[in-house]
Amino acid sequence: MSSHRNRGVSRAVALLCGLSASFATSLVIAQETPADKTMDEVVVTGSRIARPNLESPVPVTTISGEELFQTGNTSIGDLLNDLPALRSTFSQSNSSRFLGTTGLNLLDLRGLGTQRTLVLVNGRRHVGSDILSNAVSPDTNTFPTDLIERIDVVTGGNSAVYGSDAIAGVVNFVLKKDYTGLQFRGQAGQSDEGDAGNYYGSILGGTNFMDDRGNIAFNFEYAKQDAWFASERENLRNNGNFVVVDSDPASAENGSDGNPDRVFYDDIRFASIANSGSFLITNNAMAPTLTPCGVDSLGGRFSCSYVFDANGALVPQTGQRIGLAPTGNFLGGNGMNNREETLLAIYPDLDRYSLNVFGHLQISEAFVPFVEAKYVRTESIRYGSPAFFQGGTTGDPRETISWTNPYLSDQARAVLQQARVNAGFTGGAPGTPTGPYDDTSRIALRKNLIEFGPRREDATRETSRIVLGVGGQMSENWNYEVALNYGEFKEDTIVRGNMNMQRFGLAMDSTLSGGNIVCRSQVDPDAAFIYPFSNDDDFATARLADDVASCVPMNPFGQGNISEGARGYVLQD
Repeated sequence: MSSHRNRGVSRAVALLCGLSASFATSLVIAQETPADKTMDEVVVTGSRIARPNLESPVPVTTISGEELFQTGNTSIGDLLNDLPALRSTFSQSNSSRFLGTTGLNLLDLRGLGTQRTLVLVNGRRHVGSDILSNAVSPDTNTFPTDLIERIDVVTGGNSAVYGSDAIAGVVNFVLKKDYTGLQFRGQAGQSDEGDAGNYYGSILGGTNFMDDRGNIAFNFEYAKQDAWFASERENLRNNGNFVVVDSDPASAENGSDGNPDRVFYDDIRFASIANSGSFLITNNAMAPTLTPCGVDSLGGRFSCSYVFDANGALVPQTGQRIGLAPTGNFLGGNGMNNREETLLAIYPDLDRYSLNVFGHLQISEAFVPFVEAKYVRTESIRYGSPAFFQGGTTGDPRETISWTNPYLSDQARAVLQQARVNAGFTGGAPGTPTGPYDDTSRIALRKNLIEFGPRREDATRETSRIVLGVGGQMSENWNYEVALNYGEFKEDTIVRGNMNMQRFGLAMDSTLSGGNIVCRSQVDPDAAFIYPFSNDDDFATARLADDVASCVPMNPFGQGNISEGARGYVLQD
């Protein structure tokens, strides 16, 4: 019930010094000509991976910047995830898989984990962005698209020489050098469904100076990706899946009775929860001859499911009953499939601002200072399913609905009483487990609280990095490089749309007082709901008096009946 705000800062500093012979930094190839022998030098990537497939003991996959440009993809990580060697672990299409990762694009070679894939920029390490987990994996969304000359990917082999974070392999982003000119680029597009907007703009400029011995360049990029949802797509708005419809008896020959155990259905609706609210009435085990809601393929009796319609009336859930008792599912009908409205987000909302400056000056062949600097800000919004309520989240009986709740209509009470009779609960006294409902009864409402809106994560991430160094060629066979690499990553995440369970319990338990609907706890001190999780008991007790005083009663029946006041009272960032 308590609010939380994630803040984090990650810093990485590395001092890199290298002195190596030519066999480590260049490749000499002898070529025979009619006159004599000539020697050609082949430039090696900053990660010390040679030009692909010339002297590398393992295959190297190279993607050029031009190929990246032609795809029109503004997310480098999503593009690389098309490679067979990379697993789509943290990407935009996986944005809702984990908490705290929306907007991140982390590379995962061979599926060994992002912390085992080393990502380099010009052969140097980059500050990590996964601060809520390992804090070692860079976010490829922070890399400048228009500055990439090529991307080299090497898996396994001698990549582990870089350390344990390179066991799966190394991905090296080689950026352009000596850029001169001025380039503007922009693009915008949507899917043919009219959603999934994607926008990008870039300015790249550079010039030489001091008789072309120096170069300085800058790049500014802005990219935006619109969120889109399954409900907007015809092929996604239905829930298609395999449903268990049969179970083979132990006596079956060859372990099978000849009937399929699973059948694929393309419009599955839940039988145990609804956006408008659902009541599930279980059959009385003492009345085995009653089958008011059908039986499954094994003879088991389905529980009866009732949902509120658009007019607020409680009606039986419709559709073909599928699956196995007691709950099962429905095929079609008036139930929910958890893909309505914004319940299932496919892509998050993402805005990215990126500024890069880089340059070098050749004072002599043996002394070439250089600099790389960047600042990137990304803003992402993750849309998750709203809070749901099934009357058993905490195990406290006050979570369930009182039979005297003033928001429960007489029509709904009549339907529920008849459902109890149909299910065989007629022999016991009123209010007992085997009898009809009375004023002492409480029943579980199973509701997806779509009126609360999606649970959101609004994340703002800032990445700063600067590399200062000097290198040069000391002789024909020896060169050196010394660099100071400093990076800083900051994240501020607000988690919105969380349910304050103590306030929710108070708001759900309403009664009549003086002709007005009020929270029961405001007129009956025994109805005060203390949040029952032991770790928060002291905090919940301290807040209880204020929560009771400010309580706003909530109407949970039907869809769209929760007031803004009740919504504001229950939700907490």
